[in-house]
Amino acid sequence: MKNFSINRYSSAPVYLKIGIAAIILLFLSNLLLLYLFVKERNNNKNLFGLINRTNKDFNQIHESLKQKDMQKAFRYLTEAQKQVVAMLPAAPVPAEKAAAVTKEQRPAQPTQAKAAVTTVASAPTSLQDAPYTFVFADAGEYLLICEKDTKILHIFRFSDGKFSLIKQYPCVIGANNHGKTREGDFATPEGVYFFLRFTPGKTLAENYGYGAFVLNYPNFLDRKERKDGGGIWLHGHSAGKVVGADIPDTKGCIVVSNDALKEMSGYLKSNGTPIAIVNKLQFANLESQKELAKELRNFINSWRLSWESINTKKYLSFYAPAFVNSEGMSFNAFKHHKEKTNKSKKFIRVKVENLAILMPPEYGGNVAVARFQQRYNSNNFKSDSKKIFYLKKGQAGWQIIGESSY
Repeated sequence: MKNFSINRYSSAPVYLKIGIAAIILLFLSNLLLLYLFVKERNNNKNLFGLINRTNKDFNQIHESLKQKDMQKAFRYLTEAQKQVVAMLPAAPVPAEKAAAVTKEQRPAQPTQAKAAVTTVASAPTSLQDAPYTFVFADAGEYLLICEKDTKILHIFRFSDGKFSLIKQYPCVIGANNHGKTREGDFATPEGVYFFLRFTPGKTLAENYGYGAFVLNYPNFLDRKERKDGGGIWLHGHSAGKVVGADIPDTKGCIVVSNDALKEMSGYLKSNGTPIAIVNKLQFANLESQKELAKELRNFINSWRLSWESINTKKYLSFYAPAFVNSEGMSFNAFKHHKEKTNKSKKFIRVKVENLAILMPPEYGGNVAVARFQQRYNSNNFKSDSKKIFYLKKGQAGWQIIGESSY
């Protein structure tokens, strides 16, 4: 489970941090090269190739730092990191794990509603697999996964109880190949997000091309971890340029071709469409995912029924002590507000529509995100709202730790 502790960042300038990181990488790469040179004399040609490429990357980092071009510096730093990793000797595999496991030898699926995960390049291993991040959606709904490792944007559609891969588009992401943590770090965030709106290109700067889908970064989980920054969009590009060739990376946004964005805008909802940003696309057993969907849908329905019953104590039991609502209200303030409000209620009716449930993979299956439209009606108040619940599983089961609107 991911720790929600507060991240503290040094006040040192970004270019100084990059320079220090480059020096450390250069030192480590030299040690590794010396080790490999002694151990693997027959591979001198490959080693010298790695030396030259790594040296060129460090020279580019040096030049970028002198010019204070942080986007280029992050780009070459990422390449240098890859070169150093390539020099590392392979970790030994224990003998008992060396043999390939056949399909018949695979362990049985867990009885709890927690899906077993398989990491693959771009497609499910069988028709019995489902994208791990996607648990449930509205019939006919489209959902997106941006896979950072392959720089592919995958489009899935939920129909007949399963998610089917519909389209794949090449994309480019932030120059810093890490999860976003702060303003100006040239990184694309990782997590579960939703479109807030679509802004046509004619109202934007020329480099956004056909237009832009605006994401809700930072979301509740990001803010809880003190991540900042903003302006993360899925957008097009300047006319006459090619994604990947003329546009190798971004400052943190996701960029696809103008033709791809135009095609997507024809079937994606500009408000509420889910997009997961992950390092590697993962798949889970379809039946396990369906069990998880049933468990979480039952939780949402039980929450709804407890609200309708005007049993305030039972209703509040669905919320964690650390809960924060969309207005920044703490659990105690929220509790007092509900206790006061419910005293005037003769009846409450709540409908939950357009439900989608997703699992951010970085939390090990203990955090879920539910998006829905809430239609509320009572004897003295009526409202329609669009909500996002952030759920966490603990010893007491699932509880709501936060909410926001979209």
